[in-house]
Amino acid sequence: MATEKDVESGEGGVPLSDLPTTTTEEPPKYTPTENTAGDAPPPSYASILEQIKAAREESDGNVEFGKKASTAVAGSKGCTVCGALLMVVPVAMIAVGALSVHKQDCPIQRMIPIYLLVFGCFYLVKSLISLAERCRNHRDNESEKNAKPNPVEGVLTCFLFGWFIAGNYWIYSVYTTVNLTDPTSAMYCQPSMYQFAFWVTTIVYIMAALCVLFFCCGCFAICCCAKGKGSKDEYTVS
Repeated sequence: MATEKDVESGEGGVPLSDLPTTTTEEPPKYTPTENTAGDAPPPSYASILEQIKAAREESDGNVEFGKKASTAVAGSKGCTVCGALLMVVPVAMIAVGALSVHKQDCPIQRMIPIYLLVFGCFYLVKSLISLAERCRNHRDNESEKNAKPNPVEGVLTCFLFGWFIAGNYWIYSVYTTVNLTDPTSAMYCQPSMYQFAFWVTTIVYIMAALCVLFFCCGCFAICCCAKGKGSKDEYTVS
């Protein structure tokens, strides 16, 4: 019987060519996947609060901080979703205004239903343009401060602001004299339409006041945190 030594030396009647050859295969090499997005950095998943804190640290004054913080909030996905949900308001304004214009059921101030109809149409167009711009920015991973402003949206904003001021006069000027019960009176206005116009306009002021309040509270909290952190770092160094 051929021993292992005989096999290795070729003796023992077993030719070396008939022996099975064992080869050691190299393990597969794995290369890191290439970044398909080129040299672009990965998307940031920082919360809105962290973005506001970063804006506070990078800002030289309150005005610059306000601009950066507003940009961070306006560019968030949550703000985009809220804007999409709020589009039901101009749709309701268009429906109520068009119905009242057709029936001519507000003789005390015929401009109130026209105000609702026009404001709803233009605000809906502006919201659709703004929503499309935000979706494009999120898709391209482009921040709001780097996005190019849309001139059409700016013109619509100016028109809506002026039309809103005019609507305030038409609605509030007849608040104490409007008749909501007698359709034959010259001071009559359809109650559902007038109350809808009144509360939609009033809620705008309420929402604006709440936004200012929350923004001031957030700025105050961030300033207190930054001040406390600075005092702690100074104490540690000393």
